[in-house]
Order: sequence, then C-alpha cells, then structure tokens
Amino acid sequence: MVERVVYLSGEFVPESKATVSIYDRGFTSGDGIYEATRTFGHRLFRLDDHIERLFNSLAYVRIDCGLSSDEMTEASIQVVERNLPLLDPDDEYALWHVISRGVRMPGTSEMSGPTVAIFAQPVDFLRYARSYIEGVTLITPATRRTPPQCLDPKAKITNKMNHNIALFEAQQVDPSAIPLMLDMDGNISETDTANVFFISKGRLFTPKSRTVLGGITRMAIFEIAKASNIEVVEEDFTPFDVYAADEAFICGTSGSISPVKKLNGMDIGEALPGPLTLKLMVNWNELVGLDCVEQSLRHLRDNESKELLNVWNNLKAKTK
Repeated sequence: MVERVVYLSGEFVPESKATVSIYDRGFTSGDGIYEATRTFGHRLFRLDDHIERLFNSLAYVRIDCGLSSDEMTEASIQVVERNLPLLDPDDEYALWHVISRGVRMPGTSEMSGPTVAIFAQPVDFLRYARSYIEGVTLITPATRRTPPQCLDPKAKITNKMNHNIALFEAQQVDPSAIPLMLDMDGNISETDTANVFFISKGRLFTPKSRTVLGGITRMAIFEIAKASNIEVVEEDFTPFDVYAADEAFICGTSGSISPVKKLNGMDIGEALPGPLTLKLMVNWNELVGLDCVEQSLRHLRDNESKELLNVWNNLKAKTK
C-alpha cells in the first residue's frame, strides 16, 4: 500500500484515481455539503454525531446521497481502517465527507447520481501546536457572516467563499490572524473554521446558534461544562463583551481548544491559557482519551518541542 484509499460513489479507489467530472455541480456552483471529523488515538471521535449532522445538511439542500446512515458510517470506518497502515503512531486522520448533487450533463437538464467522496487526510499538527501555549489572534473582518435569512449556518455547505473572504481580510491586517466574523447586527458569530467562547466571572459565554454552526466540539464543551458545574450562556454578544472578558478560546474539530490572545489588537485576560480555559483543555483531553496538546507539540522541532512541552506540563500541574 503506497497511497491512501478514497471512497468515491460506491467504490474504494487509490487517491490518485479519485477523479470528479468538471461538470460536477460541486465544482461548477458549490452545490454540495461537507462534514469533517478526526481521530484521537486512531479512533474516530463522535462519528455518529457527525453523520447525523451530515444527513441534516443533505436534507436541507435536498440531496439524496443514495446511502443510509448506517451505510455511510460503515464506509467512513472502512476509509480510516484501510488507511491506518500509512499513518505513523503519533499522527491522526481528519476524515472528510464531501457530497455534491452530481454531474449535470452538458446541454441537457439531466443529472447523474450524487457524487459521494469520503477521504482521510493527516491532521496538520503544526497548524495548531503553538496556539495551545501562545494563543491565537482574532480580527473582526469587514465581511459579515451570511445571515440565516439567506443560508442556514447549521448546514455545512461546500461554498465557503463567505468565510474565505473574511480570512483574506483578517490576514491582510495580520498574516497569522483568524477572522472572528460578526452577524449583520454586529454580534460575534464564528471564525472561518471554529466556534468561539469567552469567560467572565466564572461563566462561559458563546453566541447563540442562530448564526453559527452547531459544532460537535462546541456541543462536547457544553457537556464538559455541565459536568463541572460551569454555567453556559448562549446569547447575542458584541466584540465589547470579548474585550471585557477574563479569557476566551476557539474550538473546532481538528484543533480542539485554543486560547485567544488578542482581539483586534487588544489583549484578552492576563494568562495564556486562562485558568478556566486550561481546565477545559485538560478535561477535553480526558474526554478524547489522549493529551492532544502534547501530541501536537511533539511535531515541532526538537528544541521548540521540548521548551513548549515543559511549559504545557507546568500549566497542567496547576490544575491538579
């Protein structure tokens, strides 16, 4: 086995052979949905929740993928298992589902069946490793989150241009920045890839689901908070509320939990990560069954890895 295997519309094929027509509506008009989960310890995390969200997205865009939920689950597990021999012990996979309406035959109104692709990509640990210790920088771009009156954010649509433009605008200010998008009323929404939380006086605050994707990681954090007797408040919040917060963090499937260092140039809180964010990071690691911060830091260069691992171990010691 020299290359990864992909599930493509009923067949398992080598990645290099997984081709899609230029007439596919996913390519020509972004007419499709996607889903992404990842492994921890080579085991898919909450796949059932991701499959449920995938089928909710399919129903919203009126695509019949031709598979049942159980068949989609089985194909997903097969993709990971078939590709595990190519994965190093300390690496993980991000599992992607991309489903389009299919091919519209040129010059006709005829449609083929849907295109269903399931593939595994190694998690890019270098993208996230330093952020666990050093935090991330958020910038509110000019581009607003697509309002729910136009497109429901609960569906994961393959057309990501709204988020892409926001990212480009944020990175024109700071190449390392992440966009914190606002809704049409000036309330905070989400980043291009993650949900956002902030903490004030021991309570956990996050935008209500009207203009954000209902993240699986977000849902798990709700559960962790409830088990720890931490109150969670979902409401409309402006950047002012984040500026005044004691701490903040973002969360997503591949990166898990990363503390926020700055919003629009203003420092958030006094420590990175803040004490409650740190507690949630440690509890998250317990939930997924491994220290994903430590795992990410091991992928850095030796000297930097050792230095930041030492910082992380000292931080964890504070929670005991």
